Amino acid sequence: MELVNFWKCISILLKNYHAVNKKIFACKIKTIHKILNDIAIINVDNREIYEKSIQDILNGSSKIQACQSSEEDILETLASCDMDKCEGYVVTLKLLTKNDEDSVEARGVLDFVNSQYTCTFSSTVFDDFRIALISEELVVTALTNRRLEAEANRWVDFVLKPKLLKWSNSEERKENAFDSLHLIDVEKYNELYKQLKTKYSKDLIDIWEESTDPLKFVYEDLAIAAYLISLWKEHHCEPEAFADLGCGNGLLVYILNREGYKGYGYDVRSRKIWSLFPKTTLLFEETIQPDHFELPPDTDWIIGNHSDELSPWIPVLSALPAYKVKYFLLPCCPFEFSGMKFQRRNSKLSAYNDFLNYVEDISKKCGFVTLRDRLKIPSTKRIAIIGITRTYVELNFQQICSSIREFVSTEMQEHTMKLREREEVVRNCTQIESSVLDNLVLKIFLYLLNSEEEVKIPQTNWNEGCKRSIKEIAQYLSKEDLKSIKSECGGLKTLLKNKHEVFEFTTGDGIQIRRPKPRETIINGKQLTTKKRCCFFAANHPSGCPLSDSDCTFIHK
Repeated sequence: MELVNFWKCISILLKNYHAVNKKIFACKIKTIHKILNDIAIINVDNREIYEKSIQDILNGSSKIQACQSSEEDILETLASCDMDKCEGYVVTLKLLTKNDEDSVEARGVLDFVNSQYTCTFSSTVFDDFRIALISEELVVTALTNRRLEAEANRWVDFVLKPKLLKWSNSEERKENAFDSLHLIDVEKYNELYKQLKTKYSKDLIDIWEESTDPLKFVYEDLAIAAYLISLWKEHHCEPEAFADLGCGNGLLVYILNREGYKGYGYDVRSRKIWSLFPKTTLLFEETIQPDHFELPPDTDWIIGNHSDELSPWIPVLSALPAYKVKYFLLPCCPFEFSGMKFQRRNSKLSAYNDFLNYVEDISKKCGFVTLRDRLKIPSTKRIAIIGITRTYVELNFQQICSSIREFVSTEMQEHTMKLREREEVVRNCTQIESSVLDNLVLKIFLYLLNSEEEVKIPQTNWNEGCKRSIKEIAQYLSKEDLKSIKSECGGLKTLLKNKHEVFEFTTGDGIQIRRPKPRETIINGKQLTTKKRCCFFAANHPSGCPLSDSDCTFIHK
């Protein structure tokens, strides 16, 4: 490894220690001291002298001179690899934990003379470590072992070192790259998020009535609520009232209302969980016609949380009603102004980043100083686009609105508006007649079971058949078979995934018969529900099911 790459990884580690430790939410640099002379003394192997030397540096003793420095100084030094300016830095860090534990203090020593970085912790939960570049080889060593035997070394070998090597080989960060949560105070956000989890998560998960995963949606909306509240306070722009357009389950509206923020939620379809919220949670089942939708007059913030077809309209809907209106947009599925699927503009970018640029361009046309931030939520689509201030003075509001309406009119002439229907057609192979599905599943099962080719998977006394690709299965089925599932999302692949008790996917899009596994009757102290469906293998496999009736998840007739 080259020296420049070594210090590049250390600079990333300084701000992203949470990337190698799942217990940490974020890392904040508190103080930085530049070491001006006699750095060699901190590398004495004797532990006592080592600790004393660091303290000498921080205390600014006469033996080791040190001066206060800034985060920009250290990052600039590491980026340029110009080590002639000083002999190293001592950095104090505050590690914010994910759970209710107190934050952890850490101290990192960057030694330019010996090309090494040493990190020590105030908590006995974490192990001190040292990273060194020796003869162009990366050497990572655990200095303590405070946890289970050999756990520190496993973490060093299988987590820390691989991550450092990956960072050292990665391309330079793009100019528009930015850190997560850079628009807010991360420490305040983390504390607020913990509070919201404690107040709401258990009750919301217990009453969840949607078909979606409550763990994902509850914690995600709690995180978004914590972000919005932090953003409003940080930028002194708390809303008189907000409107969440495309609010879905209404959870975000409910949480913000409970935290004292007045607001409204709109969606084309109501959800079951709406009826469980108090009547003070104002949720409306309404199709939003973007070209003539009217907000309640007290609205000064618009929220688009995974608002799909409405996403490109959010800046427009925020720009026109009043100069005071601001917006927060968390785009997910990409759509055009017309409501059609987004068409790529720049093939050099991913579809997602291309769409973000598209929405940002609309925001700028609408006169917003457009900001981006990366949220910490359980979603791959977590870049927020935010408009708080305008690029023009209020005196020019009507003039700018005229140009925005002209822009919208041009878009509407080129593309016919297509809105989402209130009743959405389900296309996941669940609406096909059961007899048709059963015949298809049995046909594919027998094809995998009775292949004349050499079996490619290890066999036991129970015949598990062979692996086949989806293409081979599609070629085996008749045109009539395929026609019955052609209109469904995913087609054949969706059918096979839905029958996960019979089939399983392997690497390379391969399919094979799933061998039944004994069921667990109790998980986490809870009794599982009674068996309801018949066992496919007991009914259709020549040798029956390899499990007994008591062990099988399904009923044996």
